[in-house]
Amino acid sequence: MMDILVRNVSEEDAKNLDLKAKGAGQDRSPWLAEQLHKMAALPETYALRVMGQVGKGKISRHSNHVNGTGATFSNFNQDEAEAIRRAENFVRRNQPGDKEKAYNILVVQVPV
Repeated sequence: MMDILVRNVSEEDAKNLDLKAKGAGQDRSPWLAEQLHKMAALPETYALRVMGQVGKGKISRHSNHVNGTGATFSNFNQDEAEAIRRAENFVRRNQPGDKEKAYNILVVQVPV
């Protein structure tokens, strides 16, 4: 296990965290560790909007499920549509840096 130190937490926030932990029947430290574990497990959700010279669309990531991503777009030429599909594949894969790779594909290969 790793230790994480959080600095500059206001007294009021610390008291509120203590109250929440006590309400859950725990001390602050184990309760915070549990909350951080829950946060780390949450799927990253986002949407990338695509606007071209004529076309427009969106790539969405709703969950970590295999069907949790989708893309809708219209009025793009074949090369632009292929770039959007490649970007969608990065969004679906969701490895570190994939969101940025998808964004860069859309910025470079879909002219505005």
